[in-house]
Parts: sequence; structure tokens; C-alpha cells
Amino acid sequence: MRFLSDIPTLRNLGIRFKASTYWKDIAWLASGTVVAQAVMLATMPVFSRIFTPADFAVQNLFGQIVGLVVVAATLRYEYFIQLPQQDEDARLLVQLVAVLGFFTTTILTPVLWLFRDVIARWAGDVALAPWLPFIPVTAAAMAVSVAVQGYTQRQRLFRRSGEAELAGKVGYAGTILAGWYFLPGAGGLVMGWLGASLGKIAWLLRGTLRVSCGGFVDLLRLGRAYSRMGGSLVLSHAFLSCTGVIPSVFIAHAYGSETLGQYALASLAIFLPSALLGGAIGSVYFQRASERWAQGLSFEDIWRSTAKKLLLIGLPLYAVAILTMPSVFPLVFGKVWRPAGYYGAILATSAFFAFVTTPMDRTCLVVGAWRYVLLWHVARTVTTGMVVGMALYFQWDMDIFMIIFVVQQIVLFLIDYWAEWRFAHFQPPHTSPAGGTLCVGP
Repeated sequence: MRFLSDIPTLRNLGIRFKASTYWKDIAWLASGTVVAQAVMLATMPVFSRIFTPADFAVQNLFGQIVGLVVVAATLRYEYFIQLPQQDEDARLLVQLVAVLGFFTTTILTPVLWLFRDVIARWAGDVALAPWLPFIPVTAAAMAVSVAVQGYTQRQRLFRRSGEAELAGKVGYAGTILAGWYFLPGAGGLVMGWLGASLGKIAWLLRGTLRVSCGGFVDLLRLGRAYSRMGGSLVLSHAFLSCTGVIPSVFIAHAYGSETLGQYALASLAIFLPSALLGGAIGSVYFQRASERWAQGLSFEDIWRSTAKKLLLIGLPLYAVAILTMPSVFPLVFGKVWRPAGYYGAILATSAFFAFVTTPMDRTCLVVGAWRYVLLWHVARTVTTGMVVGMALYFQWDMDIFMIIFVVQQIVLFLIDYWAEWRFAHFQPPHTSPAGGTLCVGP
């Protein structure tokens, strides 16, 4: 009877039976994410009243620079935990991320302390200077949390991963409140990023990851194995970070820190579903797609199902946001945040396209199309710079800049959506004994 297992139809049925747990795993991860969102939404009105728009501007700039540092800190190896065929190699990748994060923190912290005033002036806000030395440890903690969570999801412990999202947001809120009491200015908001990562790591390490103590040779072997893809991802994410830094620094210089604070709160609120709920769906999608591809099977049906669900969730969610944010923001966060409501309504359009595309943006990594992700991020950074250049040349006010900026982002998201759809239709390189491609049809 063994020959029956080699019949493609029966193999397809077996794979589809396993795929029936796909949305169950997403439900586990999303449930923790939804509760985490509730924590964020419940605490944000408190934070908006105990911190000023200028404090949120400092937090935004701090987060943008962290995004730049984390790209180089661990060479993005934390994103490859799902890819090795052997669990031992996945654990060694986690160790490699931790080692690289440690060395980055040790080397870069004194550098940022020495040049803190220069960097703060360049960023457009001198209040950022005291907090710059905390950027390396925050970046390292973020990278390690992504690596450990990736291994947790590799083991299909999506319930644990969902709980970690809640632990991270509790750590974020608790750190901000403690920082408001003990630290001056924007200190609490700034340290919230570190608290979120440490809270997530602490929860995930509860028996999930057996520590591997690989030697230098093992770590070097894995580093070399993923160096080409890692190099592409480092450059891609560097351009991605620049896409966030460019408008923030421009707004700080052109319109002032108060306006940047309004923009920062609007971005934080409107992109929250994309960052949390979309991230939950994307994590399970990446794990399933990688698993299928490693087995020599296609995953187009998973892409199609995920895309349909994202559209059904995103359309009503962001339609309501566009209509209600101008009136809801002053009521929830306080009258001083009225401009943030208008900015949020404008940003909601691009946030919708981010929500339906970002969860599946690692499709190119699954099929090995690592050059595409670099090209797309280069295009996004260059066009963002062009929008800022036009705003400077034509002296646009903030509203005009926001509208043109959002249109530019939407065009790039649509291009990415089409490209990832094409990648999902690629056939894996493994072939059947008869010489045909072995895959699962839609």
C-alpha cells in the first residue's frame, strides 16, 4: 500500500487536511493580538494626556532611528528562523541573533553617547539627545524577540505566540507609566519600546526554546548559508527604515515638533491593526508557506485564502476609521489632538493597503526572489524622497504633503500586491520521478 502515498491526488488531500488548521492557528495568534490591541487602545488616551505632542515627536524619532539600527544589528537573520529544514539549525540562528545583538550593543552604545547632540540636531529635535544611547539595546531586544517568536511559531505554538503579543503590550504600557513617574520628558514613551520587547521575550522563553550552544564553526556555517538573502534583506530594510525616517525628519524640520507629534500619534493609532492583527496573520502565513515550499509543494491556495480574508476584514475596519477619526480623536485623546484626527483619516487609506499587502510581503523570501524585495524598497524610498523634495520646492502645507505622500504609498503597495501574487504562483524546484513539477493545485 505504500505506493498510494506517492499518488499526487492523495498527497494533495493530505496537505489540504493539514491546511485546515491554518485559520485555527491564526485565530490563536490573532486572539492574543486583539487583546493586545485592546490594551493599547485603553492606555493610549491616558498617555496622550500625561505626555505632550512634543514628547510623542521624540518617541517617533527614537523609533525611526531604532528601525535603522536594528537592520544592521543582527543582519536580519531573525527573519530566517522558519527556513532551515532542521530545528537545530533554527535554534542556532536564534543564538546567532543574540550574539550579534550583544556585540552591536557593546560597540554602538558609547558611539551614540559621544555624538548624541549632533544626531539629535540632525533629526530636528534636541530633546532626543539623552535617549540616543538606549537605541542599540532596544534594537537588539527587538531582533531577539522576533527570532524567539519565529522559533515559537515554527513549533506551531501559536497560542504561546499570541500570549506573547499581550505580554509585550503590557510591558510597553507598564514601562511607559513607570517612566512617566521616574524619568523626565519623553523618557517613558521612549523606553516603552524596550519594555515591549523584553516582555515578549520573557513570555516566549517559558519552556519554548531549548537553548543551543553552538560553536563558532556552526554559527559561521549558518551565517554563510543565509548571507546572500540576509544582505538583500539588510539593504531592503535599511531603505524601509529610510522611508519612515525621511517624512519624520522632514516634518520635524519643516512644520515643527508639535506637528510631528500629531502625525506620530495618528500613525501609531491607524497602523495598529496592520502591525498587530496583520502581523499575526502574516506570521502564520509565512510559516505555512515556508513549510509547503520546503516539502516541494506550492502554496497558491494559502495566498488566495489569506488575501480574501484580509480584504473582508480591512474594508469595513478602515472605512469606519476614515469616516470617524476626525471626530473621535479629540474625544478619546483630548482636544489638543484634533489635528491628529485629520491626519489619521488621511493615513487610513494607505493603512488599508498596508493591511492587505504587508502580511504576505515575505512571499518573495519563501520562493527565493530576494532581489525583488530590495528593488521594491529602493523604489519606495526614492519616491518618498521625491515627495519630500516636491513639498520643499513647492512649499506645500502639511495637509497637501500628507495627501500626496499617501497616494505615493498606495501606488507602491499595489505594485507589491501584484508581485507577491505572482510569486505565490511559482512552482517549487522539486520534481516528481516522472520529471514533472510536484505541487498542490489551487
